[in-house]
Amino acid sequence: MIITLIPCGPSDWHSEGRLLGRVELAFTPQAEAWVSAWVERLRPLNLSRILHAPDELARATARLLGRRLGVPTRTVQDLKEVDLGLWAGLTDLQLRTRYASAYRQLQEAPLSVCPPGGEEFAAAAERLRKFVQRLVRRNGRGGVGVVLRPVSLAIARYVLNGLDAARIWEDAWGQDEPVVVEYGAEAPAPGP
Repeated sequence: MIITLIPCGPSDWHSEGRLLGRVELAFTPQAEAWVSAWVERLRPLNLSRILHAPDELARATARLLGRRLGVPTRTVQDLKEVDLGLWAGLTDLQLRTRYASAYRQLQEAPLSVCPPGGEEFAAAAERLRKFVQRLVRRNGRGGVGVVLRPVSLAIARYVLNGLDAARIWEDAWGQDEPVVVEYGAEAPAPGP
């Protein structure tokens, strides 16, 4: 099955280098052009639909792509962003300064981290792993787009590709292009 992980369109917090968490934010004025640039790259994938997280950035991204590609979109609660609790809105430098030991954990073993007042990264990975398993069972070989916020997108890449979990935090800051993953029902999904 082809699963295309699509980052949500940018907000002002993206350009400021802030963690989004589940904070509701609007597209920047340039967001529509940024997302529209992906259409021609996504068209050859023949996506059957686009699933998205329940927040406004993911919804707006999915609707724009869905209209341009002529495919339906659907909100999926299990795709919600990791709850970053008190970390939402912080920059990488602020996080490193205020939460030094947790920051080291994010670099070395991010699945062992739970932001204050937030969701355990391991629990988010398990939620996304179960979503992928259901998606594959229900959709077979068809292509599906999945729009996510940054941390959930990085964890989904880990779940789908079996990447080193230590890369999750780095990937959460640097993924601003769709990622196409060929995923089979027989592929082992790593556990958190």
